[in-house]
Amino acid sequence: MAALIDVSAFRSSIPAEVTAVAERLLRDGQVGDLESVGGGARAVVSDGGIRFQPWVGVIDRAFTGDCDCGGRPADEFCAHAVAVALTAFDAGARFSAAGHPHGAGPVEPERADYLRAVQRLGPRQLTDLVVAHAVRDRLFATSLLGKAGMLDPADESALAGFQAVIRDASNATTGTRWEIADVENAGHRLVAEVEILRARPAAPGMLDLIEKAIEVWDELAGNLIDAYYARRTDPEEIGEPLVDAHQDLCVRLDLDLDEIADRLAGLLDRCPNGTVDPAAYAELLGEQAGTVGRAPRW
Repeated sequence: MAALIDVSAFRSSIPAEVTAVAERLLRDGQVGDLESVGGGARAVVSDGGIRFQPWVGVIDRAFTGDCDCGGRPADEFCAHAVAVALTAFDAGARFSAAGHPHGAGPVEPERADYLRAVQRLGPRQLTDLVVAHAVRDRLFATSLLGKAGMLDPADESALAGFQAVIRDASNATTGTRWEIADVENAGHRLVAEVEILRARPAAPGMLDLIEKAIEVWDELAGNLIDAYYARRTDPEEIGEPLVDAHQDLCVRLDLDLDEIADRLAGLLDRCPNGTVDPAAYAELLGEQAGTVGRAPRW
């Protein structure tokens, strides 16, 4: 059941100084895209170089704001939450009568211990752990910088690095002494690197690179198809995450259906070993997916 929010009453309940800050954040474009989460709405709000993620929604029949800034008591709206609320009102967002901040619910058993551990750590301890892990794990490091808004979507070094990985993969079967394990290792590295790439803000140049990675893998996959008796990796274990990354990027770049269909048709022409299945694009293209063509199955 949707809740009705008295917008005028909400505005009049907020102190003028808080509303003024919220309106400044809105004017300066510091409020990110609105998300529907937990029966409410949330968005990333940048303030003074720090990114917060306030949530607004209805809890116990009261319109409520939840923010990690710590700027006001828990029962009062901070400027970040007000900015998100105003954005949601302008967008005509619908609120559930029983919301859950940030989609909160029962904690999955495998996450419970980690959640309790985080709650026991002080900010400095947690910061040290995060930094140490970022140094060791490139995917985590990229995700961390992305969440902090510190990644340039047009980072040429990142694109050049992925190009080098694709080039290395395409050379996995050159020479006379390669083994099936070399093909498998090249595929797993492609998947690892494409996950790092997709953790970055979307940029058009990424799409061409991911399509090249899919094309390279399709050629390599022919070796695994022929060596079904000796392989430890099935071709789709590599192909599916690459194709999933391609679909995700098409959505994030807001491509129109005709361009997605054209790109899919091009991939099908260049991938005779079945890495790309048009059926995987059915959710994106609807009935149009069936008109693009069908790749052979393994």
